[in-house]
Amino acid sequence: MTFQPTTLPSTDVPPASLRRDDVAREIPELLPLYDQFPHIIYTKSDPVYETISSAFNLSISTLPLVVVRPLEESHVQATVKIARATGIPLGIRSGGSEMSARNYRDVDKGIIIDMRSMCSVKVSHDRASANIGGGTIGGDLAVALSKQGLFTPIGWHPRLGYAGWSLAGGYGLYSSSYGLGVDHIMGVRLVLADGSVVDIDKSNHPDLFWALRGAGNGIWGVVTQLTIKIYPAPKLLVGTLEIQKENWPAVLDRWANDIEPNLPDEIAGELYFRNPTLDKPQMIIFFAWCAKEGDDLKKGWEYFEMMKSLPGAVVQRISESDFASYILSEMTIQPASFQTRGVIAKGMTNKIAQVIINNWKDPSFYMGFPCHFIHGKATKPDPTACFPLRYRHRIFPISARHAELPRTPERDALVAEACARVLEELKATGDCYVGAAYENLIPPIDTDLEATFGKETLEKLRALKKKYDPDNFFSRGYPVL
Repeated sequence: MTFQPTTLPSTDVPPASLRRDDVAREIPELLPLYDQFPHIIYTKSDPVYETISSAFNLSISTLPLVVVRPLEESHVQATVKIARATGIPLGIRSGGSEMSARNYRDVDKGIIIDMRSMCSVKVSHDRASANIGGGTIGGDLAVALSKQGLFTPIGWHPRLGYAGWSLAGGYGLYSSSYGLGVDHIMGVRLVLADGSVVDIDKSNHPDLFWALRGAGNGIWGVVTQLTIKIYPAPKLLVGTLEIQKENWPAVLDRWANDIEPNLPDEIAGELYFRNPTLDKPQMIIFFAWCAKEGDDLKKGWEYFEMMKSLPGAVVQRISESDFASYILSEMTIQPASFQTRGVIAKGMTNKIAQVIINNWKDPSFYMGFPCHFIHGKATKPDPTACFPLRYRHRIFPISARHAELPRTPERDALVAEACARVLEELKATGDCYVGAAYENLIPPIDTDLEATFGKETLEKLRALKKKYDPDNFFSRGYPVL
């Protein structure tokens, strides 16, 4: 399994080189779009297609018949209108890192509208907000803001599309100090199924503003722009510690009983259990201390010294930094084939810790748990957003793959069995919110929408779906209403 500093996907790709005859042969329904905008349509005949067509999870074998790469809002409108009029399946890609790749369903006969060329960041005059393009990547946003001494929370992986990450909730860096990604959405510009454009905020279409913020991943329309909150860059202390498996029992006992119940809001670090070297499982502590306004980093250094004293802890790096430099230099997982499962737990309890300790015994599998912990400001309810998971919890998304290649049905079955076994062991602790899900990381098989949103919220969302997309044209995102 490969972990390395991330190279962000290019926001600038060469214009499509298809001829009209190619489109007429491969997908004639798109000839009207080609006649308007020939430079944004990529099929398998175009040499650029291969670089922009696949999902992050390479186990998703479906490839779109066509990739449309809009450069402006009118391109999105025209694509939506033609796809709807002709019945061509349409999926939306803002970043493309969603592990289940639900927007790729049936697009082997249709279109992926790839928003990543609509990547822009424009800071307001008061430096309190920014308008960003619907295809803006988190790492690009971090860099653009850092150059101006500014900041906003993003996800842990720098190649996540900001729209898809934030609209589902937005777990990640500094959420305990600043809130989730969804809490930073001030406005959305959306292309609806009829091709019209609506501006959405607390005053305009407040019902849709509520629905988008927590249940907004590709089921209402195509997001072409977001307005988000930004801040002066805080003082950050960031680093990484590694702990080998023989020390996990002592470390997790202390973590479950002393550390996690008392984590300060300034800590937004995460735990990652994984075995990139198959026979050497490791616990990674991503340490991130975000000083409160007016504070220096003295408390952060003191807290890091405590973390450093954990049994067997080896410091990989620690420094005062800006958030863009850190996230772009951190070792992150790269595109590969995975199977995924997941569950939400009350936290790193003693029982959950024991399940973790009892696993990673079979070196024929890679298995990773990137464990996001929600506490502090991220738990503060917001009645203007439908995002439901406003209680302390830790998410356990499981990603796994067989060590031997190529993939075979037999190897895939073994991986599926291993994931299911771990999941059942976690559930059996009684310390999980079974069925509740963060859908950016937990797949449909482990998601119960009523357990996640509650009956009343779910009924309201379904009514709004009928109001804004009565034909269910946008049917490949999530939640599935």
